[in-house]
Amino acid sequence: MAIDSSNHAPSSDTPRTTQVQSLMHSLLAKSPIYNLILSDIQLTHVHPGSVTLHLRLSATHLNSKGGLHGAVSATIVDFVTGLAICAHDLREKTGASVDMHLSFLSTAKAGDTVVIHSTAERVGGSLAFVSIKINKLGEDGTEVPVTLARHTKYVRSAAPRE
Repeated sequence: MAIDSSNHAPSSDTPRTTQVQSLMHSLLAKSPIYNLILSDIQLTHVHPGSVTLHLRLSATHLNSKGGLHGAVSATIVDFVTGLAICAHDLREKTGASVDMHLSFLSTAKAGDTVVIHSTAERVGGSLAFVSIKINKLGEDGTEVPVTLARHTKYVRSAAPRE
């Protein structure tokens, strides 16, 4: 479902989109680091078990060489993992990190828009396994891989909504 970027409000309201949107707002409000780094992130699509977001990069997101900072990539991964788990089964709590692995394939700079695809590959009784792709959006609409990531979360105490 598309999200209006001006206020992060769903342009097409479904229960899944509404739940993911609610979690996104909650995470941004409760976490100073998420709010600092991801306040301009835009949720663009929600499907069962997957979400897509866009983020236009600014100086806040860059390392000393002018490229996307690895710590910002890790923060994006941590943030969007929970959204994909929520999109899987509408749970309000999305667990605690157990393992995170990132591979940096290329970079992006200030002014670039990155497209973030997060997919819950498996959500079990104890663990959730999520894959994340951070791609740079080209002028022609093509996506160039910047970061590939896998994130495992402990979800036993974060039961889905009934």
